[in-house]
Amino acid sequence: MRTQGGKVLVLVVTAALGAGACGSDEPRLTKAQYVERGSAICSETSQRVEDAALAAFTTPGEIPPADKISDFAGEKLAPAIQGEVERLEELRPPEIDQTRIEELIQAGRDGVDRVRQDPTVILSSADNGFGRYQELTEAYGLENCGGASDKTRDAIEGIDRQN
Repeated sequence: MRTQGGKVLVLVVTAALGAGACGSDEPRLTKAQYVERGSAICSETSQRVEDAALAAFTTPGEIPPADKISDFAGEKLAPAIQGEVERLEELRPPEIDQTRIEELIQAGRDGVDRVRQDPTVILSSADNGFGRYQELTEAYGLENCGGASDKTRDAIEGIDRQN
């Protein structure tokens, strides 16, 4: 009897654990769903970065000092893009695109690391630290990833397009 009760308990616990694991496993998204949800994440992040840039760099037409740019890059931009990348990573892309998404996620992480190591890289016209990430996200169909809206860039560079 004791052995049978133990077996029943093991079966019940195993079944409960198995059911819990299946319930937490999100289904894979279609590419269209991944692009839609991913673009929403990127747009939200881009807006936060833009708002932070417009608040940090308030003198249009004046190039901000390097320390202010470094502070913005390290305290606002890098953490925002890191969060964006983490949220994109939580989405389950189509299995066929898994490797491609892993590559763009890694490019985002690399960009965050690069900006943290040298915050002034965000001023580079050749690669603002997130160039590869932006290239890969755009190629996949995602929009606004990497936090580089025109308004953000103008604010960081001290450009006043209103005059």
